[in-house]
Amino acid sequence: MNEPINAVTTLEGQKICYRIVQSKRARRMRITVSASGVTVTLPFGLKVVEAERMIQQNAGWVLEQLKRVSKKAASGSGLPSDVVLLRGKPYKIEIIEEKERASRIHISEGREKLLARVPAGSARSPRSLVEPWLKQQARKEIEEMVKQQAARMHLTVKSISIRDQRTRWGSCSSKGALSFNWRLVMAPPAVLEYVVIHELAHIRQPNHSPAFWNVVAQYTPNYKILRQWLRKNAAALRPVE
Repeated sequence: MNEPINAVTTLEGQKICYRIVQSKRARRMRITVSASGVTVTLPFGLKVVEAERMIQQNAGWVLEQLKRVSKKAASGSGLPSDVVLLRGKPYKIEIIEEKERASRIHISEGREKLLARVPAGSARSPRSLVEPWLKQQARKEIEEMVKQQAARMHLTVKSISIRDQRTRWGSCSSKGALSFNWRLVMAPPAVLEYVVIHELAHIRQPNHSPAFWNVVAQYTPNYKILRQWLRKNAAALRPVE
């Protein structure tokens, strides 16, 4: 199976991001819509342009499925609009409007709460107020975890980038450049550690062969449990406003 190809299209005026997967096992084209996004699977050898054609031919169905997934995520996250996960634990977002005019939002971490000091009259949602701070924390904690695990696994990392991927928690390029989803800071540290080890293992084994999973299991024996946690809690890590 080749590396997935990220693509963008427009369906009934809506911009839709999706990925294209070419599979030797696939006998026909198919579209899947889940909390991770839209994926078009193509039989190996079929031209990539066929994915766009199939998306357009099934535009109504795709949009309907995206609505259902969105509603399910909103109800399935189980988190109030003023609560966000941090290292696997729910944190209440407490907003304090400064009486004096302030130009910046200041976030401080307390015991099971995030205190957001904001300019008076701020109309932004609690989660949007703390998101920049969460991204900063993610960079610090992910980079530190990569440093620790790379040393443990005796590997050299070329570079690290922190993004907001729609369908991935992490990736590793053929040159050893790692990329991670900032939302991993919301997951328990053990889950973050697993994802880091997973991507580092790709430096040794650029595939998902038995040899690859043997490397992962060597450094995180309970990886199946941690991977399952990510699958079950994807909605909580991507809460809908």
